[in-house]
Amino acid sequence: MNPAQYKHFAVVDYVIFALLLAASVAIGLYYALSGGRQRTTQEFLMADRSMHCLPVSLSLIASFQSAVAIIGVPAEIYAHGTQYWFIGCAYILGLLIPAHVFIPVLYRLHLTSAYQYLELRFSKTVRICGTLTFIFQMVVYMGVCVYTPAFALNAVTGFELWGAVLATGLVCMLYTTIGGLKAVIWTDVFQTVVMFAGQLAVIVVGVQRTGGVSEVWRKVLEGNRISGVDLNPDPTERHTFWTLGVGGVFLMLSLYGVNQAQVQRYLSARTERQAVRSCYMVFPSLQLALALSCIMGLVMFARYCGEDRSEQLGSSSTDAMVLYFVMDMLQDLPGLPGLFVACLFSAALSTISSAFNSLATVTMEDLIKPHFPSMSESRATLVSKALAMSYGLICLAMAYLTHLMGDSVLQVALKIFGVVGGPILGLFCLGMFFPCANSTGAVAGLGAGLGVAFWIGVGSIVTRSSGSEPLPPSCRVILASDNTTAFSNITSRASGLKRFYLLSYMWYSGFSCFTVIITGLIISFLTGPMKEEDVTPGTIYPLSEKLFCFLPEGMRKKLCCVTPQRPPFSAQSAPPPHKERNGLSFPQHKPSQEETDEFLPLEYETSV
Repeated sequence: MNPAQYKHFAVVDYVIFALLLAASVAIGLYYALSGGRQRTTQEFLMADRSMHCLPVSLSLIASFQSAVAIIGVPAEIYAHGTQYWFIGCAYILGLLIPAHVFIPVLYRLHLTSAYQYLELRFSKTVRICGTLTFIFQMVVYMGVCVYTPAFALNAVTGFELWGAVLATGLVCMLYTTIGGLKAVIWTDVFQTVVMFAGQLAVIVVGVQRTGGVSEVWRKVLEGNRISGVDLNPDPTERHTFWTLGVGGVFLMLSLYGVNQAQVQRYLSARTERQAVRSCYMVFPSLQLALALSCIMGLVMFARYCGEDRSEQLGSSSTDAMVLYFVMDMLQDLPGLPGLFVACLFSAALSTISSAFNSLATVTMEDLIKPHFPSMSESRATLVSKALAMSYGLICLAMAYLTHLMGDSVLQVALKIFGVVGGPILGLFCLGMFFPCANSTGAVAGLGAGLGVAFWIGVGSIVTRSSGSEPLPPSCRVILASDNTTAFSNITSRASGLKRFYLLSYMWYSGFSCFTVIITGLIISFLTGPMKEEDVTPGTIYPLSEKLFCFLPEGMRKKLCCVTPQRPPFSAQSAPPPHKERNGLSFPQHKPSQEETDEFLPLEYETSV
């Protein structure tokens, strides 16, 4: 961008931005010097399992509502209309299933890392494979989250690119390392408030300066930016109701069901009921966040439709366009540009701090502790803090590589979760829903799922690389067929594998998840299905038992549909330990009366 066209910050904008970073560090310092002062791994990694549902739910929102969403969703709506808004339908099942399936199973096992489940259910090998896959996913995603706001800010304001990257990464490293999970969760709460305030300010001022609500509505209608329900079943269509409303469910499950960054928050809740409530409380807030981002995209369209600013903003014009719009609307209102940039960087900080903490947790619990079982608590805590800092440095390195990616930031982020998160989801589903699945099948399924997902992902990049750049949005009425002409031409010319590569990125999670399950079941039956008595109690959700309830019990046993369940807790006794599996056993924990009330009864527990 030509320096003469930059929208500059006023002094008050820099002050507001600096206050955001200072407040985040202050919260970290507070939790470093209060309570147990982060001297144990339980406090540092799990917040002493003492968090209430409100801060946990706000932290869950902040972890999901990254800078990628704040920039990427308005850019998507600006360029393609409101079809993406239908992903809100996926939020229903995407949060109900974790609340009633994944949270109860994982919480009752008293885990620290979600991948400990894989060792209890399968074997140590499966646990390590799952952990390494998650680490790869989050390291790549962190780079996108740090680089996105810094690049957009640089493209529009001339703000030093790597200065912004370093400020974000280092501040986040500092409060995550010294304050632990409590600092991460409470800074997320603060940053969530800043996010909503920043977006709301931009929308209100943008609507006013575009001519009011009626003028904005007139332009988006004339530009055909209000999308209807597209029921086209073609899976190669980028966004339809099916790709967003159904494919999006698998994306949400990979995020809110089995992703360590989110699971760790559930497990930090005081009780199972608090964890389930936090999942329910996320739903309205996520819908509000999605609505604000979509409305912001529509206001952008009303303001700039028919104007081509690609020369001003460079190659990733639609992503940088969001911040250009913000600076253009708020330029004469000192403090508000700084508020939105604080909102953007709040989203980045909340996401990468969650990543740092969760990565430190899985590395410590899954890769280090099993090899050093006699490590002292103080040494383990020190190593955990060193790990959080190390991942912060890796994050900065990944940010340097992110600029090589060509897609929009929203599409890049969702592809990462689809390609890597989908197979992890499939691995957990294979373990929880299919008692006959064995360790060999799990490893083979994960390998097949990752292989197929990367094959499609890389193929899609190669196939689409020759596509032309989209034209700037026009204010005239656009027929639905006009929107998809270029893509339809590519699709009609493609056949065989090339058409397969055009699969919508929203289906990546679901496709790779089913690949893991089907491959895992086939290999398990070929190598000998796991017997009922060998399955660790408490690791199975009896889906098959419910689906095949009409069959005789003897036949269900042969099909491995009768699943062992962990006995309910009682207030008088601790949960009975099962036989050790790879050195792991249930902790001898005597529950409080409040915990007892929550554990008794749950719909899927059987009496013993």
